[in-house]
Amino acid sequence: MPDRISAPAGAPPLAAWAASGYRVLFHEQVCPACGSTDIDEQEVETGDGITEIALICRPCGCAWPVACVVEWDTPR
Repeated sequence: MPDRISAPAGAPPLAAWAASGYRVLFHEQVCPACGSTDIDEQEVETGDGITEIALICRPCGCAWPVACVVEWDTPR
């Protein structure tokens, strides 16, 4: 991603997924275990029948979420 605060290509426009008080943080597509940039996306099971899209390192198999939702309390 050229702009570290932008959503990845193909993500819906901000207005379509923004919620007051929360932000979606997209994870960098660099493996946290080995530093590789040879990354794939796959739907993986996280338990209890829940699935999510994950980034998966092709060389070492490490997996992590594409993004996470965090509370974002900014002064108004």
